[in-house]
Amino acid sequence: MPQQSYTENDVIEAILDVTDNHLSQHQAAQKHGMPQTTLSDRLRGLPSKSEVTQPAQLLYKSQEARLVTWILRQEALGYAPSHSQVRATVAALLRQQGRERPIGVHWLARFIKRHPEIDTKYFDIREREYGWIKPENTVNVDEGGIMAGFGLGSLVIGSSDSRRKAFLKGSQSCTWTSFIEAVTADGRLLKPGIIFKGKELQKQWFIDEFNKIADWYYITSDNGWTDNHIAVEWLKEVYLPQTQPADESDARPIILDGHGSHVSDEWMATCFLNNVYCCYLPAHCSHGLQPLDNGVFNASKAA
Repeated sequence: MPQQSYTENDVIEAILDVTDNHLSQHQAAQKHGMPQTTLSDRLRGLPSKSEVTQPAQLLYKSQEARLVTWILRQEALGYAPSHSQVRATVAALLRQQGRERPIGVHWLARFIKRHPEIDTKYFDIREREYGWIKPENTVNVDEGGIMAGFGLGSLVIGSSDSRRKAFLKGSQSCTWTSFIEAVTADGRLLKPGIIFKGKELQKQWFIDEFNKIADWYYITSDNGWTDNHIAVEWLKEVYLPQTQPADESDARPIILDGHGSHVSDEWMATCFLNNVYCCYLPAHCSHGLQPLDNGVFNASKAA
């Protein structure tokens, strides 16, 4: 059987056909005239023989092509990654593959020069650009909170006799507990996340029926709110394992607000490594645009 002839550009086009155009690996390999095993290896991040012989190059050509696609898609979704986030993403990619090396001061400028489509910042927003988005892989996430307890300024009811003295007993402080909810566009719920105020989880915080919700995600913070660490932990422990697509090459869009914890370097790098794209809602518009805020949280706020 004659050896198949194909170029590196053919491989990159085949990869994009699988990730963007929903072709199967078999279909894409046939279309571009290459063995399916070769395409499968490259989709898993393995380098070509020619790339292995280029140790001076920081990223392989196929990895750079994937990085370019990620940057342009993020820009189309309303959030182009910063220079710092791109560098953190490259560092995470190298670390994942056991090839940790310093990223030169001028590497990013040279990367942009090699890919002028990034420098021009042009992206034609049309319906076909979003053909890679599948409802079952699209998740909306939002946070809310519950205040427990009451402060010293609260009103109390007692006798009208002004000579009688009353004292407040028990805790006069308010404690904030946050919750993280996420749901796919086709209606599947992810396990809720609960953030308690404290140093570590306490047994007395949980109701007797805790066994019914034992598989929820529980964590603590100093103030009961989320932070950069909690956001990344939730991404790794809840979102990624519970939204794993049937086809591992499928992209996963996540719709969320632009909270600082959702744009940290580690968050963006983790998203890139797992083919996740962030669609950030405009600031101060959650009351009108955030699906969970309008549907789920409004009911809890009114209760």
